[in-house]
Amino acid sequence: MPTVTVTQPNVIRVKIDSQQTRVSTINYAATTLKNDSDVDMTGALTGDVLVYDDNTQIFSARRIGSSTPVSGSLIPTSTRTADLGSTTRRFRSLFLSGNTIDLDGTTMKADDNTGAIAFSAAPTANNPNPIAIVVSPVGGFVPVQTVGGQISNTAIAQAVANSVTYVAFQGADSGFF
Repeated sequence: MPTVTVTQPNVIRVKIDSQQTRVSTINYAATTLKNDSDVDMTGALTGDVLVYDDNTQIFSARRIGSSTPVSGSLIPTSTRTADLGSTTRRFRSLFLSGNTIDLDGTTMKADDNTGAIAFSAAPTANNPNPIAIVVSPVGGFVPVQTVGGQISNTAIAQAVANSVTYVAFQGADSGFF
């Protein structure tokens, strides 16, 4: 086998059972394929990615989502061009360890200390410091001024301390108010 150096965002074209298949790399590090023993194509299918294992020093074909290791950030090659899931094929759950979700500048931030969640609109030229809404663990809604769309944990804690439960549903008549 000739020496092939794989670097992102190049793709490797391999033949599996006489069919040409495109296998994309997901590793930014450059590694060289020296011979047939460097690649394990056992069970490879169209759409699999070629993954390099530092321990075994072997490339193997893997289906995304099965046991594909991720050791860094997943970053698209260009902005606003790739999706995660689709309208018909959705991910079931999303588990995050950080405390902020950013939707094109609009943020949802969880506060570890109070349990509150803050929603803040993206700043604009007309409204560079939008008002955030803090939802306290007791059901209170508190408006809080942001600075450039950012809300501090201190501001969230103060909002929770000053929040009041605005709507409390209790008993059999909880559907009527």
